[in-house]
Amino acid sequence: MARQRRAYQYRILHSPAVIKVYNLRDLPRIMFELRSESSTRAQAGMRLNPWKGHDRTSRSSGPATTNQSAAYGRIVGNPKYRHFDRIPSRIVRCLDYFQVGGDRITVARILRAYYIFIAVVDNAIDSGEPHTAETVFAHLAKPSQTSPADLCDVALITQNLAEQVHDTVGLTFGQQLRRLYETVGQERSAGSIEAYIEVRRVVGTLTADLSYILISPLLKDEEQTVRLFMQNVGAVGCLIDSVIDLRADQRRGLVSFLPTRRDHVKLTLAALRQGLSICFRHPRLAGVFADAILDDVRDRFITTPESMNGERRQTQVIK
Repeated sequence: MARQRRAYQYRILHSPAVIKVYNLRDLPRIMFELRSESSTRAQAGMRLNPWKGHDRTSRSSGPATTNQSAAYGRIVGNPKYRHFDRIPSRIVRCLDYFQVGGDRITVARILRAYYIFIAVVDNAIDSGEPHTAETVFAHLAKPSQTSPADLCDVALITQNLAEQVHDTVGLTFGQQLRRLYETVGQERSAGSIEAYIEVRRVVGTLTADLSYILISPLLKDEEQTVRLFMQNVGAVGCLIDSVIDLRADQRRGLVSFLPTRRDHVKLTLAALRQGLSICFRHPRLAGVFADAILDDVRDRFITTPESMNGERRQTQVIK
Protein backbone atom coordinates (compact mmCIF):
# COMPACT_ATOMS: atom_id res chain seq x y z
CA MET A 1 0.00 0.00 0.00
CA ALA A 2 1.51 3.31 -1.07
CA ARG A 3 2.29 5.75 1.67
CA GLN A 4 -0.09 8.70 1.56
CA ARG A 5 1.74 11.99 1.02
CA ARG A 6 0.70 14.99 3.06
CA ALA A 7 0.49 18.36 1.35
CA TYR A 8 1.98 21.39 3.09
CA GLN A 9 0.66 24.80 2.03
CA TYR A 10 2.72 27.97 2.08
CA ARG A 11 1.57 31.48 1.33
CA ILE A 12 4.42 33.49 -0.21
CA LEU A 13 4.82 37.04 1.15
CA HIS A 14 1.78 39.21 0.28
CA SER A 15 0.87 37.18 -2.80
CA PRO A 16 -2.58 35.53 -2.86
CA ALA A 17 -0.98 32.45 -4.38
CA VAL A 18 -0.72 29.35 -2.24
CA ILE A 19 1.95 26.77 -3.07
CA LYS A 20 1.53 23.11 -2.14
CA VAL A 21 4.69 21.24 -1.26
CA TYR A 22 4.51 17.46 -1.03
CA ASN A 23 8.14 16.94 -0.11
CA LEU A 24 9.61 19.27 2.50
CA ARG A 25 13.06 18.71 0.98
CA ASP A 26 11.79 20.62 -2.08
CA LEU A 27 10.90 23.70 -0.05
CA PRO A 28 14.37 25.39 -0.11
CA ARG A 29 14.55 24.94 -3.89
CA ILE A 30 11.06 26.40 -4.39
CA MET A 31 11.80 29.36 -2.15
CA PHE A 32 15.06 29.99 -4.01
CA GLU A 33 13.25 29.94 -7.35
CA LEU A 34 10.62 32.38 -6.08
CA ARG A 35 13.29 34.70 -4.75
CA SER A 36 15.17 34.53 -8.07
CA GLU A 37 11.94 35.34 -9.93
CA SER A 38 11.41 38.40 -7.71
CA SER A 39 14.96 39.57 -8.38
CA THR A 40 14.44 39.16 -12.13
CA ARG A 41 11.29 41.28 -12.02
CA ALA A 42 13.13 43.97 -10.08
CA GLN A 43 15.99 44.09 -12.57
CA ALA A 44 13.47 44.32 -15.39
CA GLY A 45 12.15 47.55 -13.91
CA MET A 46 9.47 46.49 -11.44
CA ARG A 47 9.83 48.50 -8.24
CA LEU A 48 9.78 46.27 -5.16
CA ASN A 49 8.33 48.52 -2.49
CA PRO A 50 9.82 47.40 0.86
CA TRP A 51 6.90 48.83 2.81
CA LYS A 52 4.06 47.32 0.75
CA GLY A 53 1.69 45.36 2.92
CA HIS A 54 2.62 47.14 6.16
CA ASP A 55 0.21 49.31 8.06
CA ARG A 56 2.67 52.11 8.69
CA THR A 57 2.83 55.05 6.31
CA SER A 58 5.48 54.54 3.68
CA ARG A 59 7.97 57.08 2.49
CA SER A 60 7.18 58.35 -0.99
CA SER A 61 9.90 58.27 -3.61
CA GLY A 62 10.53 60.35 -6.69
CA PRO A 63 9.69 59.25 -10.21
CA ALA A 64 13.23 58.04 -10.87
CA THR A 65 14.02 54.76 -9.14
CA THR A 66 17.74 54.42 -8.65
CA ASN A 67 17.79 50.65 -8.40
CA GLN A 68 16.41 50.47 -11.95
CA SER A 69 19.43 52.30 -13.37
CA ALA A 70 22.42 50.82 -15.14
CA ALA A 71 24.65 53.06 -13.03
CA TYR A 72 23.40 51.46 -9.82
CA GLY A 73 23.99 48.00 -11.28
CA ARG A 74 27.53 49.01 -12.18
CA ILE A 75 28.25 50.01 -8.57
CA VAL A 76 26.73 46.89 -7.01
CA GLY A 77 28.59 44.70 -9.51
CA ASN A 78 31.99 46.17 -8.65
CA PRO A 79 34.16 43.31 -7.29
CA LYS A 80 35.53 45.46 -4.46
CA TYR A 81 32.01 45.75 -3.01
CA ARG A 82 31.18 42.06 -3.40
CA HIS A 83 31.81 41.31 0.25
CA PHE A 84 29.16 43.81 1.31
CA ASP A 85 26.58 42.12 -0.90
CA ARG A 86 26.90 38.98 1.24
CA ILE A 87 26.34 40.72 4.58
CA PRO A 88 22.51 40.69 4.65
CA SER A 89 22.22 36.90 4.53
CA ARG A 90 24.37 36.63 7.66
CA ILE A 91 22.24 39.12 9.53
CA VAL A 92 19.12 37.21 8.50
CA ARG A 93 20.70 34.02 9.89
CA CYS A 94 21.25 35.83 13.19
CA LEU A 95 17.60 36.95 13.23
CA ASP A 96 16.61 33.32 12.72
CA TYR A 97 18.90 32.30 15.58
CA PHE A 98 17.19 34.79 17.93
CA GLN A 99 13.77 33.81 16.53
CA VAL A 100 12.83 37.36 15.60
CA GLY A 101 9.90 37.48 13.19
CA GLY A 102 9.82 39.68 10.10
CA ASP A 103 9.84 39.74 6.30
CA ARG A 104 13.25 38.21 5.58
CA ILE A 105 13.41 39.11 1.87
CA THR A 106 12.58 42.77 2.50
CA VAL A 107 15.02 42.90 5.42
CA ALA A 108 17.77 41.53 3.19
CA ARG A 109 17.00 44.05 0.45
CA ILE A 110 17.14 47.02 2.82
CA LEU A 111 20.36 45.77 4.40
CA ARG A 112 21.89 45.31 0.96
CA ALA A 113 21.14 48.95 0.09
CA TYR A 114 22.64 50.05 3.41
CA TYR A 115 25.89 48.09 3.24
CA ILE A 116 26.54 49.00 -0.39
CA PHE A 117 26.02 52.60 0.76
CA ILE A 118 28.55 52.12 3.57
CA ALA A 119 31.07 50.63 1.13
CA VAL A 120 30.78 53.40 -1.46
CA VAL A 121 30.81 56.27 1.04
CA ASP A 122 33.73 54.83 3.00
CA ASN A 123 35.69 54.44 -0.22
CA ALA A 124 34.92 58.06 -1.16
CA ILE A 125 36.03 59.37 2.24
CA ASP A 126 39.25 57.36 2.23
CA SER A 127 39.97 58.49 -1.33
CA GLY A 128 39.66 62.12 -0.30
CA GLU A 129 36.64 62.93 -2.48
CA PRO A 130 35.43 66.42 -1.51
CA HIS A 131 31.95 67.17 -0.14
CA THR A 132 31.12 63.50 0.47
CA ALA A 133 29.27 64.16 3.73
CA GLU A 134 27.38 67.12 2.27
CA THR A 135 26.25 64.98 -0.66
CA VAL A 136 25.09 62.16 1.59
CA PHE A 137 23.04 64.26 3.99
CA ALA A 138 21.57 66.42 1.23
CA HIS A 139 20.25 63.40 -0.68
CA LEU A 140 18.98 61.72 2.48
CA ALA A 141 17.04 64.85 3.42
CA LYS A 142 15.61 65.50 -0.04
CA PRO A 143 15.98 62.92 -2.81
CA SER A 144 16.99 64.49 -6.10
CA GLN A 145 14.74 64.42 -9.16
CA THR A 146 17.84 64.22 -11.34
CA SER A 147 18.20 61.21 -13.62
CA PRO A 148 20.28 58.46 -11.93
CA ALA A 149 22.67 58.53 -14.89
CA ASP A 150 23.60 62.13 -14.00
CA LEU A 151 24.37 61.46 -10.31
CA CYS A 152 27.79 60.70 -8.85
CA ASP A 153 28.22 57.31 -7.18
CA VAL A 154 27.80 58.69 -3.66
CA ALA A 155 24.63 60.58 -4.58
CA LEU A 156 23.18 57.62 -6.46
CA ILE A 157 23.79 55.10 -3.72
CA THR A 158 22.51 57.54 -1.06
CA GLN A 159 19.33 58.15 -3.00
CA ASN A 160 18.77 54.42 -3.27
CA LEU A 161 19.20 54.08 0.49
CA ALA A 162 16.82 57.00 1.13
CA GLU A 163 14.09 55.07 -0.68
CA GLN A 164 14.45 52.29 1.91
CA VAL A 165 14.28 54.44 5.08
CA HIS A 166 10.92 54.27 6.80
CA ASP A 167 9.38 57.49 8.10
CA THR A 168 9.25 56.16 11.66
CA VAL A 169 13.04 55.81 11.84
CA GLY A 170 14.20 58.52 9.41
CA LEU A 171 15.12 61.10 12.06
CA THR A 172 16.89 58.60 14.30
CA PHE A 173 18.78 57.15 11.36
CA GLY A 174 19.98 60.57 10.21
CA GLN A 175 21.17 61.56 13.69
CA GLN A 176 23.02 58.28 14.19
CA LEU A 177 24.61 58.54 10.75
CA ARG A 178 25.98 61.99 11.58
CA ARG A 179 27.44 60.58 14.78
CA LEU A 180 29.09 57.79 12.79
CA TYR A 181 30.59 60.28 10.32
CA GLU A 182 32.02 62.38 13.16
CA THR A 183 33.48 59.27 14.82
CA VAL A 184 35.15 58.10 11.61
CA GLY A 185 36.87 61.48 11.46
CA GLN A 186 38.37 60.83 14.90
CA GLU A 187 40.28 57.78 13.63
CA ARG A 188 42.89 59.92 11.91
CA SER A 189 43.52 61.95 15.04
CA ALA A 190 44.03 58.92 17.30
CA GLY A 191 47.57 59.26 18.64
CA SER A 192 48.00 55.78 20.08
CA ILE A 193 46.88 52.23 19.45
CA GLU A 194 44.70 52.35 22.58
CA ALA A 195 42.83 55.42 21.33
CA TYR A 196 42.57 53.90 17.86
CA ILE A 197 41.09 50.65 19.18
CA GLU A 198 38.47 52.53 21.16
CA VAL A 199 37.42 54.64 18.16
CA ARG A 200 37.23 51.57 15.94
CA ARG A 201 34.98 49.85 18.48
CA VAL A 202 32.61 52.82 18.41
CA VAL A 203 32.63 52.94 14.59
CA GLY A 204 31.69 49.26 14.40
CA THR A 205 29.01 49.64 17.04
CA LEU A 206 27.38 52.58 15.27
CA THR A 207 27.60 50.97 11.84
CA ALA A 208 25.80 47.85 13.06
CA ASP A 209 23.28 49.85 15.07
CA LEU A 210 22.29 51.81 11.97
CA SER A 211 21.48 48.56 10.20
CA TYR A 212 19.23 47.55 13.09
CA ILE A 213 17.47 50.92 13.04
CA LEU A 214 16.71 50.52 9.33
CA ILE A 215 15.08 47.10 9.66
CA SER A 216 13.40 47.65 13.04
CA PRO A 217 10.01 48.66 11.54
CA LEU A 218 9.89 45.25 9.82
CA LEU A 219 10.63 43.19 12.92
CA LYS A 220 7.60 41.82 14.72
CA ASP A 221 9.39 42.08 18.04
CA GLU A 222 11.88 44.90 18.49
CA GLU A 223 14.29 42.78 20.48
CA GLN A 224 16.89 44.85 22.32
CA THR A 225 18.93 41.70 22.87
CA VAL A 226 19.37 41.44 19.10
CA ARG A 227 20.29 45.11 18.87
CA LEU A 228 22.98 44.76 21.53
CA PHE A 229 24.26 41.60 19.86
CA MET A 230 24.57 43.38 16.51
CA GLN A 231 26.40 46.28 18.15
CA ASN A 232 28.90 43.98 19.85
CA VAL A 233 29.56 41.97 16.70
CA GLY A 234 29.93 45.18 14.72
CA ALA A 235 32.62 46.36 17.13
CA VAL A 236 34.53 43.10 16.75
CA GLY A 237 34.22 43.26 12.98
CA CYS A 238 35.79 46.70 12.83
CA LEU A 239 38.70 45.51 14.97
CA ILE A 240 39.24 42.48 12.72
CA ASP A 241 39.13 44.75 9.68
CA SER A 242 41.82 46.92 11.28
CA VAL A 243 43.99 43.88 12.05
CA ILE A 244 43.97 43.11 8.33
CA ASP A 245 44.43 46.67 7.06
CA LEU A 246 46.31 48.64 9.72
CA ARG A 247 49.63 48.68 7.90
CA ALA A 248 48.03 49.66 4.59
CA ASP A 249 45.98 52.36 6.33
CA GLN A 250 49.15 53.83 7.79
CA ARG A 251 50.80 53.95 4.35
CA ARG A 252 47.80 55.77 2.93
CA GLY A 253 47.82 58.36 5.71
CA LEU A 254 44.62 57.14 7.36
CA VAL A 255 46.39 56.56 10.69
CA SER A 256 48.30 59.38 12.40
CA PHE A 257 50.72 57.18 14.39
CA LEU A 258 53.30 54.65 13.22
CA PRO A 259 52.09 51.20 14.35
CA THR A 260 54.72 48.99 15.95
CA ARG A 261 54.72 45.21 16.29
CA ARG A 262 53.47 45.64 19.83
CA ASP A 263 50.60 47.76 18.54
CA HIS A 264 49.65 45.00 16.11
CA VAL A 265 49.67 42.48 18.96
CA LYS A 266 47.46 44.72 21.12
CA LEU A 267 45.00 45.18 18.27
CA THR A 268 44.89 41.47 17.50
CA LEU A 269 44.38 40.54 21.16
CA ALA A 270 41.59 43.10 21.52
CA ALA A 271 39.75 41.64 18.53
CA LEU A 272 40.39 38.08 19.69
CA ARG A 273 39.19 38.64 23.26
CA GLN A 274 35.96 40.35 22.26
CA GLY A 275 35.32 37.93 19.40
CA LEU A 276 35.82 34.81 21.52
CA SER A 277 33.55 36.26 24.18
CA ILE A 278 30.70 36.46 21.66
CA CYS A 279 31.44 32.98 20.29
CA PHE A 280 31.32 31.46 23.77
CA ARG A 281 27.93 33.08 24.41
CA HIS A 282 26.54 32.07 21.00
CA PRO A 283 28.43 28.93 19.88
CA ARG A 284 25.83 28.03 17.24
CA LEU A 285 26.76 31.20 15.34
CA ALA A 286 30.46 30.40 15.24
CA GLY A 287 30.13 29.26 11.65
CA VAL A 288 28.60 32.60 10.65
CA PHE A 289 31.47 34.49 12.27
CA ALA A 290 34.13 32.27 10.71
CA ASP A 291 32.54 32.61 7.29
CA ALA A 292 32.52 36.41 7.60
CA ILE A 293 36.19 36.57 8.63
CA LEU A 294 37.28 34.27 5.82
CA ASP A 295 35.19 36.28 3.38
CA ASP A 296 36.84 39.48 4.57
CA VAL A 297 40.35 38.05 4.20
CA ARG A 298 39.58 36.45 0.83
CA ASP A 299 38.16 39.72 -0.45
CA ARG A 300 41.57 41.36 -0.04
CA PHE A 301 42.91 39.18 -2.83
CA ILE A 302 40.55 40.50 -5.48
CA THR A 303 42.81 41.72 -8.26
CA THR A 304 41.66 45.31 -8.53
CA PRO A 305 43.94 48.36 -8.24
CA GLU A 306 42.17 49.42 -5.05
CA SER A 307 42.63 46.10 -3.29
CA MET A 308 46.26 45.86 -4.36
CA ASN A 309 46.82 49.23 -2.73
CA GLY A 310 45.32 47.95 0.51
CA GLU A 311 41.97 49.74 0.36
CA ARG A 312 40.36 49.92 3.76
CA ARG A 313 36.72 49.35 4.38
CA GLN A 314 34.40 49.57 7.38
CA THR A 315 33.11 46.05 7.93
CA GLN A 316 31.65 43.88 10.70
CA VAL A 317 31.54 40.19 11.30
CA ILE A 318 27.80 39.60 10.92
CA LYS A 319 28.12 41.19 7.65
